[in-house]
Amino acid sequence: MNYLSISKMAEIHNISRQTLIFYDKIGLFCPIKTDEKGYRYYSPYQIPFLREICFLKNAGIKLEVIRDHIRNRNTNTAISLLESHREQMDKEIEQLIEARNVIEKRIQVYKSINSYRGDLYKPYIDTYPERQVVFIPYNEKVEKRTLHLTLMKAWSVLIEQNCPLSEGFGTILKKDSIETEDPLAGSGVYAVVPAGHPKIKTSIAIPAGEYACMYKYGMPYDLKFLNDLLQWIKDNNYRVIGDIVDACLLDTTFYTNESSVDLCHLQIPVEKIS
Repeated sequence: MNYLSISKMAEIHNISRQTLIFYDKIGLFCPIKTDEKGYRYYSPYQIPFLREICFLKNAGIKLEVIRDHIRNRNTNTAISLLESHREQMDKEIEQLIEARNVIEKRIQVYKSINSYRGDLYKPYIDTYPERQVVFIPYNEKVEKRTLHLTLMKAWSVLIEQNCPLSEGFGTILKKDSIETEDPLAGSGVYAVVPAGHPKIKTSIAIPAGEYACMYKYGMPYDLKFLNDLLQWIKDNNYRVIGDIVDACLLDTTFYTNESSVDLCHLQIPVEKIS
């Protein structure tokens, strides 16, 4: 029989000698002969098996799965293996598309920052679709430290529900508390579930509809601009019909000498008074 050296076997499959040595060590693909000097030799009849191993590995199937499969291979087991892997790939593709959409939305936010700054503190009306969010109430005095810690609790809920990315975050302030002695009562952090992601347990909906909006520099617990927007709502014959969203656009990681507070977007659900 004309044997193939390990170098030749590796060359015709476009893999390294080290790969074949590793396959031998884990019992995935072994040489037909090893001489007294330890040199490995292969039969040309082994080529289809290594070719199939390379195909399955390049398709993303784990080596231990390939090893178990190749030993008892038939058409039924091959179909089962490939269908199972295809299902896993479909899930990964969905996750990649979701991640890409989240990244694209963040890119658009960053690209629009200059236009946001041009519209600072100017009230206007906009329309928003329904948004699913994870909401975690603040359990202590609302300050920067509390914002950071509470947001991580919301993020943990997303991760536990197989949703490692959020489309954005901020604070929700309760409508019924705003004009009381404790305007921050019941407020908390929200993290947006990406559009199209399966519904997350414990998530709540920010309703679709018209919102009175304003871009501003300031933390959620600094209520001056919120009060200005509430006054604008009254002056323009609207009324507040739900909880207030204070969406964070640029956080601490973007602070400069010119600004040491977040760039945020106030969104207050309203309806026109007839």
